[in-house]
Amino acid sequence: MHLVEFAFTKPPDAPEASHDALLAALWAVCGPDDGVEHVRVHTSRAGARGAAFLLAPDGAHAARRCRAVCRRALAGSPVLRGWRLVRPAAV
Repeated sequence: MHLVEFAFTKPPDAPEASHDALLAALWAVCGPDDGVEHVRVHTSRAGARGAAFLLAPDGAHAARRCRAVCRRALAGSPVLRGWRLVRPAAV
């Protein structure tokens, strides 16, 4: 199991998202192949920071899986419109 930290930023004019809305958006796009075991997030006026525990063969795979989940959540959730993934960065 690997711990991967992630962070989102949001445009200043975008509405804030609640902790529950962000968690729901992330879990909604998780599939069995993602290996996500646990997710924690903390929201702020600037965006959000979080950590995910993922089952993966190594840290690089875990980071790629986390990045994919985060990008799917950003693409599919109206609550996160305009937000950007800033971490994990591309590997």
